[in-house]
Amino acid sequence: MAEVTLKKKITLRRKVNAQDEVKVAFSFSNRLKVKLLWSSETDLDLCLFFKRKDGEVGGVFSDGYRGRKKDLGTLEDFPYMQHLGDDPEPTGGNEAVEQINIADLSQIETAYVCIVNYNAALEGEDVTYAEEGGRVELVSDSGDYLEVLADSKETGHIYLVCSIVNKGGQYDLVNESQVMDLGTAFDKIPGFALITNS
Repeated sequence: MAEVTLKKKITLRRKVNAQDEVKVAFSFSNRLKVKLLWSSETDLDLCLFFKRKDGEVGGVFSDGYRGRKKDLGTLEDFPYMQHLGDDPEPTGGNEAVEQINIADLSQIETAYVCIVNYNAALEGEDVTYAEEGGRVELVSDSGDYLEVLADSKETGHIYLVCSIVNKGGQYDLVNESQVMDLGTAFDKIPGFALITNS
């Protein structure tokens, strides 16, 4: 496994074991909102990586990783996804929030919703997501709502929350709930390499 480092910045329950794959059919016609909410002071980043039907990989994430505004994406052109920025907005419940809006997934084979514990990954600190009070909400314009708790007690910097699988215009949300180190995320998640130095 390659040594991997991050670029410096310029209510499904957790699966019991790997065989407990949980899928939820999800529908949306124009908009899907993906929100990361957390209650700690930690610098968590919401990222969405993807593999297109043609095999190309990509992602939308903070423009701080590569200093490129286009990494935030756009709703008007491909990837039809937009990260609203790395400055967490406070909510009424003393939670910080980052959000990605999605307008169209028709060209995407699979999308991967991830959380990165940025400072811990950069410094190589041992941390768990149970300490952060985090959760991800997915809300569609057709009224579907799903909350996934990011509450693992496993040590790791990357939390693969869920995947969105395109089934010919119908979408399955798969509860992944996997915590991993940078090297594993680099090997396993298509597009993750975009935010690393490898």
